Amino acid sequence: MANTTAESVHTPAEWTVLIGMTEGIIGMVLNTLAWLVILRTKNLHNMTNYLLAYLAVIDSLTCFCLFFNFATTTMIPDSEIGRVIYCRLIKAQFVQVIAIYTSSFGLCVVTYERYIGIVHSLHYPRLLSAKKVSVIIFITWMVACLLSIPALFTHVASKDAQQACTHLWPALTIVGQILAMLFMYLLPITFMSWAYYKIQATLKINARQLRQQNVQAAAYELLQARQKVVHMLMIVMGALFVLWTPHLIVNVFIIALKESKDALMIWSDTTQMIFYTNSVINPIIYVFKYKKFRRGFQDMLCCCTGRPVRPNQIAME
Repeated sequence: MANTTAESVHTPAEWTVLIGMTEGIIGMVLNTLAWLVILRTKNLHNMTNYLLAYLAVIDSLTCFCLFFNFATTTMIPDSEIGRVIYCRLIKAQFVQVIAIYTSSFGLCVVTYERYIGIVHSLHYPRLLSAKKVSVIIFITWMVACLLSIPALFTHVASKDAQQACTHLWPALTIVGQILAMLFMYLLPITFMSWAYYKIQATLKINARQLRQQNVQAAAYELLQARQKVVHMLMIVMGALFVLWTPHLIVNVFIIALKESKDALMIWSDTTQMIFYTNSVINPIIYVFKYKKFRRGFQDMLCCCTGRPVRPNQIAME
């Protein structure tokens, strides 16, 4: 690496560690409940909800990495090999970066599934079979791993006995931030915004056609159910945009104003906590905005507590 200088690794403040570990625990619990609800509730067994369960699994992984990274902040391995592994994988947040990429890509896959299902419904069986969706998910993981490779080389084992890692600045860090801004944030947000615009336009046309044809109420109920799911997914996308933007902007300033970065660290720590809140709140959005999920969650609680379930507990929307 040419023209690369070594710098000490920023140590998070105690309040950051406490909040980060708390977010990690809450996120793991909520997201685990989310995918369990979907798997247990037969009324939620369709491709869209399976992909939401997949997103919940990824968010669980992200929250686990968040908790583990903060929990090991003060743990400095004694052996040289231990320090190399610690710096390359944990301090550099390599697995965590992969999980965040796949979370963004996973939301794009859910959006793509709804786009095909609504805008090109006649081609849905051909374009989105279970096998093809599996291939798409596999590709997103491979791309996420490739884009995360720079993180492996941003931290190296330090020769200082009091410090586990040394941060290499700025070449690969800048590359990693550019890749994250482009592939984790800008391109997914652009694609999802375009897809939801097309979906909303198609739903409006479908609603107008149904009114003109004076069709049965069941068709309107199906259309309304689709609209509610799309609205929920748009809220999830909006939450990602609102919660990720501040941290990515702060990272740009840290890179651009390298000599002033110490003054920006408190902002970086604060916006980082906001950033990871995105992996915690998605199950909460499902509960408040997705009636089928909410009823499935209530049904699971009733089964766990031994309370009887009403016959219409899992009614159709």
